[in-house]
Amino acid sequence: MLPRIHPASRTRSTTTAIPTNSRGSLTTLRQDRTTALVRAVGEWDLANAHLLAEQLEEHETAGRRFVRLDVSAVSFLDCTCLEVLVAAHRRLLAARGTLVLTGVTPRLTRLIGLARLDEVLLTTDVSDLDARPDQSRRLSLVRPARRPA
Repeated sequence: MLPRIHPASRTRSTTTAIPTNSRGSLTTLRQDRTTALVRAVGEWDLANAHLLAEQLEEHETAGRRFVRLDVSAVSFLDCTCLEVLVAAHRRLLAARGTLVLTGVTPRLTRLIGLARLDEVLLTTDVSDLDARPDQSRRLSLVRPARRPA
């Protein structure tokens, strides 16, 4: 069972770890009333995709429409998890929010392109964990992933 996430009136820096199996883990690093930063680590496939879906739904239910999912430490992601991400992305868009994948590796960018989701998901190769406040805003530009022509 996921820990209950309560909306806060101001920004909180929290570390809510979602225990999974030894293959992957989710951690909510920051959250406030409308935004959340979640970090995924390890391997994500059919066996633990439901945990990813539940975590994203918890944030959506709590009113957090702007979710950033850092995937820089994900070593494996299958199509089941891509389906979970697309469903969450569409729900958040319908609620006038966004799901942004940050820290996307070249390998994951290729997978997103092969699944023809490069025009659907919002991605950036800059990780929110690596970005410093003094860096220019253009470094964290969010764009749909596109395949080279």
